[in-house]
Amino acid sequence: MTAKFSRAQTRRDFLKKSGTLAALGIATSLTPDLLFAAPKSDLKGVTIDYWNMIGVQNKMVRRLSTDIIKAFEQRTGATVNVSWNSYGDIVGPKYRTNLIGGIKPTVFDACARWTGQLRSFLRPLNDFIENKLDEQTRTAIEWTFPIIKQQNSGFDDADDIMDLPFGLIAQAPAVVRRDHFERAGIDFEKNFPIRDTDHYIQLCKELQGAGIKYPTEVYGKIWDFADTQLNGWIRSLDAANDDFIDATWSHSTATSEAWIKGVQFYVDVFRKHKLSSPQTVQSSDEASLEELIKGRKSIVHADLLNRGTLLNRLPDEMADGTIQWSPHFPLSGGTSGSHACLAWFPMCIVKQEGPDAALKEEAAFEFIKEWLLPENQIAYAQVSGFGARRDTWDASMGAPDGYGEAMIAMLETPTPPRAWSNHPKSVDFQYNLLAPHGQKMLQGAPVETELKAYAAKVDEALQV
Repeated sequence: MTAKFSRAQTRRDFLKKSGTLAALGIATSLTPDLLFAAPKSDLKGVTIDYWNMIGVQNKMVRRLSTDIIKAFEQRTGATVNVSWNSYGDIVGPKYRTNLIGGIKPTVFDACARWTGQLRSFLRPLNDFIENKLDEQTRTAIEWTFPIIKQQNSGFDDADDIMDLPFGLIAQAPAVVRRDHFERAGIDFEKNFPIRDTDHYIQLCKELQGAGIKYPTEVYGKIWDFADTQLNGWIRSLDAANDDFIDATWSHSTATSEAWIKGVQFYVDVFRKHKLSSPQTVQSSDEASLEELIKGRKSIVHADLLNRGTLLNRLPDEMADGTIQWSPHFPLSGGTSGSHACLAWFPMCIVKQEGPDAALKEEAAFEFIKEWLLPENQIAYAQVSGFGARRDTWDASMGAPDGYGEAMIAMLETPTPPRAWSNHPKSVDFQYNLLAPHGQKMLQGAPVETELKAYAAKVDEALQV
């Protein structure tokens, strides 16, 4: 963790770094006037270490992160030392190993379903939320509090908020090329958004008939088999059993009827309907998005985290509405909503030690508040996901690609939103243990047999 953010920045540097965001109308809390004004001194002399993970999502998120960090420094007089990290650092052993060894940040961002293994190192934020958060911000994010508790339901201290969301995604909408529909003679207005999986298969076959050889994709790669569209289809049949373990954290849900039907359809897209490419067993949503960008795919499921990439790579198509986001759609016959689970992107404060521990923790919470400012929440939503503040959601409506409408539709489905379980072994349950069985099923192994074998592994792990 050696890459650091330098405080030294000229006006020209600022304009250069912020130019891409500004060109897209993305305004953050950092402005030239703030940058070159005398800083406040309430936290002057305080240094905090920040491990940033979301910067890996796309280049625009990294630029946004640097702007927000600089605004915080200028507003408070504090110094922020930043390490730019990847998803692999937290889903693997790196974060936990460092924390055990005493190498730890003051604050870090992550995906909340990966923080359970680190919970003993984290500082509860309840007192800060109660005493240091303004009423308007608290009101705007308090809808997340019961979902945070649900996500951590298996912990004895589930009432303690260790990871406070600043961003979120509902997994996972579909990205559609309108020009492919029109080329295939499909009336876009009558066929968008996609209604259910019967409609999806029908559209893909029409697109295939118009020359798109593999118009969609299901994913076999370890991080994507059960991380995008699959869980939404399971949830549409049974909202109580779409996660990998039950609410009491006592057993796997993977042998339920909803899992069997959902996974069977997922496999059928590839094996029966032949709409997914020969690379399916090792395919990923990132690779499929690249195929969509190149015009070789028409409908792919991809997290809204990829919006910044589309803005970079397909600016004209994003501006004229060629690229459209569709809410995730249910398995035919399903009635319980259109998304699987929320993926939170929270900020976590690591318990500090020494005489300045309380001051560092307070500075870290002030840093979290910077990310929760309305302008930063709106800016974040424009390039990656959605802000946690409900009062900023309407600002995302009306974009040519319809990302705001798609995400709000998924967040406001009839079933209440909930987040992935934050069990300490969630990485194994969602990825490491399941993916090998997923790849076997995509190669022809019986779905029910493989899910039973997977569930047995999860049940065994839960007993340890």
